[in-house]
Amino acid sequence: MTSSTVGAAATAPNPATASAGAGAVAGKVGVAAAVLALLLAAMDATVMGTVLPDVLADVGGGAHGGYAWLVSGFMLAQVAGTPLAGWIADRLDDRVLAVGATLAFLAASAAAGLAGSFGVLVAARVLHGLAAGAIVVSSYVIVGRLYGPERRTAAQGMLSMVWGIAAVLGPVVGAAITGAWGWRWVFFANVPLCVLVLLAVAIALPGRSSDTPAPSGAKGFPGLEYALVTGGAVILLIGLQGSSLGLGVIAATAVAVVGLVLLALLRRFGGALVPRQVFGRTPSAGAALATVGATVVMYATVTVLPVRLAAHGASTTAIAVMVGVSAVGWVLGSAVSGGMVAKRGYRLPLGIGSVALLASTVFSATGALPWLAGALAGIGTGAVTATTLALLQDQAPAEQLGVATSAATMLRNIGSAVGVNGIAALTAALAASSHAENGAFWALTVLVALTVLAPALAAPRQRTTAH
Repeated sequence: MTSSTVGAAATAPNPATASAGAGAVAGKVGVAAAVLALLLAAMDATVMGTVLPDVLADVGGGAHGGYAWLVSGFMLAQVAGTPLAGWIADRLDDRVLAVGATLAFLAASAAAGLAGSFGVLVAARVLHGLAAGAIVVSSYVIVGRLYGPERRTAAQGMLSMVWGIAAVLGPVVGAAITGAWGWRWVFFANVPLCVLVLLAVAIALPGRSSDTPAPSGAKGFPGLEYALVTGGAVILLIGLQGSSLGLGVIAATAVAVVGLVLLALLRRFGGALVPRQVFGRTPSAGAALATVGATVVMYATVTVLPVRLAAHGASTTAIAVMVGVSAVGWVLGSAVSGGMVAKRGYRLPLGIGSVALLASTVFSATGALPWLAGALAGIGTGAVTATTLALLQDQAPAEQLGVATSAATMLRNIGSAVGVNGIAALTAALAASSHAENGAFWALTVLVALTVLAPALAAPRQRTTAH
């Protein structure tokens, strides 16, 4: 071999190295697209409260509490879309779900911005909810598959941070855009960002690996299970939101009980949309319970504490600080626990999260240091939900990564609804007492002990995966 040939060989690029480098860049772009899409969906869930007065003044809908459907319609549709997205994610290329969900979100944003009547706006918000539910599942599944079981906990901890960031940015950005250009541009602003996500997904996101096994069992769509999971969850949420939707106490309670009964039937008929491990005496069942318990505390805290602070003469700034530190706490809890699961297993981060939640409810019940109560609620919720998501995904077979992710998302939605509406109902039931809110938070302390601390103590010390 001549010296020139040797030199050419030495300087020629290695195809394998170049391919690996290109794949790494494409993977990073795909993750960035997933993060941006998730941020849009999460912010859309928090922005309506800020723009609602301007919306009602423009398109009406404030009579007889009809405005509640702008929030409830989004939440109920998100619950309906979540298990469907999980089922699709396990059967089709990740790009199909990501592109479809983003296109639906883009269409809903355009329709909301152009809405000339209250009914059209409600319909757009329902489509927003369906798309947001699919985007959440898609984002977590994309990151889970790109990073694999070994590294996905830390990466998904980053995704969980998005929720805390959105809780802060959503109202602020919504107010700023509304003040500058009007409420319609809150939705129009989503359109170019959705286009950016679509381009990133289409160009950079790799196709589904051929090594991923196809789901076992029935090939057709599990219609009965979907009816049970969505019908049960939606009916439960309607019951929990009964006061805002015009239902009486007795009617709302009856509706909520019907929802719980339908969800209980999943123990017998579930498996394709909700992993069977959730219904047995397994770590997954404990993770599901802890997810609900943690989100109940978080949303109860950020709902009731601001009202209490305002009643005691606190300034708007002080209230904003309390809500802000709870969101920052969620970010920190998610970030720290994501790395901790990979190194220390499930029990330690779950234990830290449950202790933080217990301390938060005690501070809330006693009325001491409300900003610390908010921060601890955020830290605890971030730590618990990031860890339980990892546990649910780890314990599910590879072909059920999508439905495991959608189950975790739906449990968070149920917990948030129980936290917002359940604490209000409990406070109203204790209204005869001068310390009604304190009693409600003492009840939450017991709830944390039973639904979060107990599963944390029983969780596996070491991380194990079923795939």
